[in-house]
Amino acid sequence: MQEAKVVVEKTKSRFRVYRVIGILIFINTLIVYFDRVNISIVAPTMMKYFQWDMGVMGLAMSMFGVGYIITQIPGGYLADKLGGRKILGYGSLGWSFFTFLTPFANTPTFMYMVRALLGLGEGVNFPAETSVLSRWLPRKVRARIQGFNLSGIAAGPLIATPLTVWIMAVFGWQAVFYFYAALGLTWTAVWLAYSKDNPAQHKGVTGEELQEIATGQVEEAGETVVGAPARSTAVWGLAIAYFCFTYTYWLFINWLPTYLIQARGFTVIKMGFFASLPWLAAFISMNVAGWISDGLVKKGFTTGKARRALIYTGVPGMAVCLLLATQATNAYTAIALITVTMMFAGLNFPSFWSLPMDMHAQKSGLISGMMNTGSGLASILAPGITGYVAMLSGWTAALSLASVLAIISVIVLYFTAPKSAGKGSLIK
Repeated sequence: MQEAKVVVEKTKSRFRVYRVIGILIFINTLIVYFDRVNISIVAPTMMKYFQWDMGVMGLAMSMFGVGYIITQIPGGYLADKLGGRKILGYGSLGWSFFTFLTPFANTPTFMYMVRALLGLGEGVNFPAETSVLSRWLPRKVRARIQGFNLSGIAAGPLIATPLTVWIMAVFGWQAVFYFYAALGLTWTAVWLAYSKDNPAQHKGVTGEELQEIATGQVEEAGETVVGAPARSTAVWGLAIAYFCFTYTYWLFINWLPTYLIQARGFTVIKMGFFASLPWLAAFISMNVAGWISDGLVKKGFTTGKARRALIYTGVPGMAVCLLLATQATNAYTAIALITVTMMFAGLNFPSFWSLPMDMHAQKSGLISGMMNTGSGLASILAPGITGYVAMLSGWTAALSLASVLAIISVIVLYFTAPKSAGKGSLIK
């Protein structure tokens, strides 16, 4: 009986509320990316229904990016000041409402407004999530849980594409938006009911778990960015590096299907299958990268060195494979190289999103908001620049530009690394 009691106590001690918080945030990311791809799938039917041309629909899609970039820094700042739990919940409530409103936007102006407001709501998500996780996660698991969370970026398109097609076929295109809005509202209710801003406020957190979280944050006090993030070279360097890195991501999420059809001669059916492979590779590598990064921390690497080690490996690998893809004479070789490109890209996301927490746990929302503003800018520029460059100079030039920007990302990150991450060391 005594042995059984010990086993039960040990089993209970393995449960961690911060893991449940991480799973809830992953689900939020998943739903957010359902919403980002659903309109691209519904667009042909929607354009026919409203009698809009591609120009109108293209501008509507761009308006999401305009709204998205506006709330990055304010969302992070408010999450740090008021609590990431509330900001994340209110943001999710907002984008769920505007997702629901989408089928009613029957004029171009109305649709532009709805898409921009949807972007405003979703713009607070990642900064608020990072602010929450910085208070909940021990240092030793940050990258792996962030990796799991961010793998929703890749899992979203994988799941949403067939699911959206099925909903359209059975219930009609309007039902797509009602369904995803309902998912968002359900998540919001669960999140606000279960989560707390401070682990100490949660009834399910044991003293052991609280000690685990607190110890990790004390140990890394020396890694913080000193002073206001807006005056930090390291933070602005992170934002510039993230812009250059995510340019490739936004290029592929907008143009990969078209590239495979136009440049590589794939049929629509073949494209549907092969275009999913890079996202599957990214989903796997994002999760693996988190474990590798946290493993390096356990082996004695500082958090800064552990995060940057993966970026200094993943981004150059991404750039080289992307450049090789432009020179591939065989279509299947090209998609294989693009798949490896996204695998390398997946290695970087957990590290980029762990760095704001490592730099300053109490200001991680603001820092991540500044960083993700770079990605927001890339989401606006990459689709348009890629389209014009591909049209005027060909796809090789368009993809090569992304490869060059990836290299610039590593250079900027290296030379703007905080001094506390290791002055004079190979991995700053």
